[in-house]
Amino acid sequence: MAESSPKDVPSEPVAVAIDIGDDKTVEAVVLPGKSAKSDIGIILTHGAGGSMHDEQITLLSMEMAKQGLVCMRFSYRHPQLDKRVQVYKKVVEWLVGQEKYGVKRVIAGGRSMGARAVVELAGDEDLKERVAGGLCLSYPLHTTKDASDMRTTGFPSVASPMLFASGMRDPMCQMELMKKALKKIPTKVETIWIGGADHSGMPKRKRQEAFEVPDYFHSVVVWACELAKLPFEPNQATNNDPDQKPVAAILAKRRRDIGDDPEAKRRFDAVAPVLRRTAASKK
Repeated sequence: MAESSPKDVPSEPVAVAIDIGDDKTVEAVVLPGKSAKSDIGIILTHGAGGSMHDEQITLLSMEMAKQGLVCMRFSYRHPQLDKRVQVYKKVVEWLVGQEKYGVKRVIAGGRSMGARAVVELAGDEDLKERVAGGLCLSYPLHTTKDASDMRTTGFPSVASPMLFASGMRDPMCQMELMKKALKKIPTKVETIWIGGADHSGMPKRKRQEAFEVPDYFHSVVVWACELAKLPFEPNQATNNDPDQKPVAAILAKRRRDIGDDPEAKRRFDAVAPVLRRTAASKK
């Protein structure tokens, strides 16, 4: 575990430009984490048409940092997957090379096309000692027009624990096809199916506010904390459920969304205090 102090790690987000060669740089933001308690950090990147400022990865990086994880997100748009992977590798090496953050290994995370890059990184022999896990948000298993052409080439080579979080209404990731495809991955794989969500990964709500933290983020953060050997601290987590919604209804909905996955049930037991605490404070 890395040793650090407030003197070593800035308390505010830090904007950086990372050299990727050929006089080019990529923009990135580092959230140092509450106190940089672990030597495992997390990196998040966007989909084909997005940026590091996308709602899903922006909110998730903030929740990760609250738990004491050094969290970095970066932008790099390119239509070719191999180019995205090459740049991602440079970003990993950059973060590991910054002694002030104390990061020795990373959880590689990404959404959509960024998730495809994560799968490639998780199976890269050169990064075997660097990648502690892979987080795939809204993995595009297939196109919206052809579900038979599945993007699973890199699955058998994956060498680290993986978490896939996808919307139940994602037109690019049919649930039954994904469940079968994930059997090709030889390492431990966990899944979160997000009720009411499409490819954006953000649940649709009648009272949805901009930049509102969805419930399932807590389960993702618990998974990351476990890999980083950090205790999940419920009092640091954000919860935005409507005031009038009884805690029993919230918990029941969470249980339904989880399904029969034993690992997901265990994570639910860890994050349930967040909901109970929030409900109690509103009485």
